[in-house]
Formats: sequence, C-alpha cells, structure tokens
Amino acid sequence: MGGKTQFFIITTILLAAIATGFLPIIINYHRHHHHPPPPLDLPSNAAQFLRSNGFTFLANLIHISPNLFLSTPESTIFAIPDSAISNLSIPPYMTIELITYHISPNKFTLQDLFQKPLNTCFSTLFQQQKISITKKDEKNRLLEINNVLITIPDMFVDQSVAIHGVSGPFASFKRFPEINELPICTMINQSQVTKVDFIKIKAEWKMVVKFLSLNGFTPFAFWLYNVLDGIVKDHPDLHSMTIFAPPVIEVMEVPAPMVPKFMRAHVVPKKYSFKHLVSMSRGASIATLCPGREIEITGTVVSVSDELLSINRVEVTSPDLLSSRSFVVHGIARAFAMDGDARLST
Repeated sequence: MGGKTQFFIITTILLAAIATGFLPIIINYHRHHHHPPPPLDLPSNAAQFLRSNGFTFLANLIHISPNLFLSTPESTIFAIPDSAISNLSIPPYMTIELITYHISPNKFTLQDLFQKPLNTCFSTLFQQQKISITKKDEKNRLLEINNVLITIPDMFVDQSVAIHGVSGPFASFKRFPEINELPICTMINQSQVTKVDFIKIKAEWKMVVKFLSLNGFTPFAFWLYNVLDGIVKDHPDLHSMTIFAPPVIEVMEVPAPMVPKFMRAHVVPKKYSFKHLVSMSRGASIATLCPGREIEITGTVVSVSDELLSINRVEVTSPDLLSSRSFVVHGIARAFAMDGDARLST
C-alpha cells in the first residue's frame, strides 16, 4: 500500500472517530469550564492558513473539529507536517493525544517565546504534560520546542490564537505503544529537580525492561530489573545511556555477587547510535557503568549492502532496537566475556 493511500485511510478513520466518538468526550470536558465557543470565522481562517502552508491534515481537522484546538480562551497550536503524521503507525486516539500535546492553552507569538528564558516550560492539553523551550537564537530567529525547530513562526496570529509550523512531533512512539520522550521541565528548586529526574530515569529504565522482556531478551531484562535500583541510586545524573542486550545469559557462569558488575558492564553512560558506533575506529574503547571496565570496537564493516559491527568480538545483531533522545538499546549475539581483558574482578 502506497504512503499517500495509507495516509488517506488513516486520515479518514481518524476524522470519523473524532466526529462520532472521541470528540464529544473532549467537548463535554471543556463545557464544564464554560468557555465561549470560538468565533465562527476563526476556524475557517486558521484552516485556510494551515492548508496554504501545506498542513492539510490539521487544516481539515480544525475545520471539522474546532473545539479540539480552540477549547480555551487563548491557545497556541504547533502544527505538525502532513509527512510526519502520515509516517506514524498509531491508532486514531493516539493521534489525538499527540495533537493535544502540541496545543498550549496560552497564546504565544514567536516574540513572546523569545522573551522567555531558555528551558521555560508551559502546559499543553495532553494530560497536564508540559513542553519546554530547548533552544533559542534570537539573532537568527531560530527557536526549538522539545528540540524540534519552529519552521514557520507566526503562520497565523489572531487576538486569541497563534499557530506555528514545526519540523516534526514533540514526542515519539518508537517501537513502543505510548507517547514517550516527553522531556521533564526544569524546576526552580534543586531538590525538586533531583526528585523529578530520579522518577524520570527510573521510568525510562522500567520501559526498557518491559520492552526487552517482550522482545526476546527476557533473561537480560530480568537481571536488569533486579539491579535497577542500585544503578539509579549510584548514577542519579545519568541522562543518556547505551545498553547492549544479549538474548541469552548463561546463569551458571555468572556468580550471584558478580551480577551487578556484569550488568553494568553492558551499559554505557552515553548514547551511541549504531551509526555513531560504526563510525568509530577499530580499537576504540568506551567506558561502561562498571568501574574500570571498558568495551572495545573490535570490528567494523561498512559497504553498500552490509553494515556490521562487533564489540569485544561480539556481533551487534539488532542495532537501534529501541531508541529515544536519551537512550538506545542494541541487541548483541551473546553476553560480553568475563575473562581475559574483560575480567570483572571484585
């Protein structure tokens, strides 16, 4: 099935779902807040600007279901390109969740956003989740929200509404059936930062454990879960990581006291995508979470048809198995050896 055909089918299903089932829930929710309906010409004008700038999907949606976007006295809409929406293999209700994550119940023009400090957070219509200003360059008129560039600033500005085109979605669904990669906003109180970061890190680890257990890496996932609290406690500032997961672990070869070191030897405190790893020279070493323990690039083959990589003489069989902005998981043929240079001594 071609991409355009698939996009058309998904759009039709989504609009039907909104019109018949999901939208009344949203409308009923917002009725309790007694907000007046948007001006009759506002949805049409906004839809016209969206359509003329290539955002046909959102133009149709705002025309059919204006209360989804304009349910508050003011709003800022970050418009996702048609191409990004058509590439999402998610059910209609999750598309609605994603769209509401791109709507703020406050009006912000580009100049308004530039006047806010970096890392400023503001709320969205999705489950009280917040988005943040992650980069701004006022001289060159560049601004990013959740690390996503605003490509068409002030596409449409009304007394109560501002619409900006963005290069892609603020969140992703990579190999996991829920919105993820929602950044935690910076708090003023440092103790709050520590608490929020701890919760975020642990939640991400648990997501990795669940994913691995459902995708053929059950033994590794089980051991990772058992050492999780120790890793999070010892590395509270761990904001990026690379995990090398073997499908089978010979339990008898790893004494119980060695399990924490064994598992940490398969985790690198920095995110390395497969593309990044194959670009490294043979013999390059990378530190792991196990003190004094490094892994080594022992072989790379990059050709038109093949892109192979071995680490500690173990082949990476499932590169980029799970990936987000903060971590990546690579499947490997077997666990890293514990003898010779790779000895994990107590």
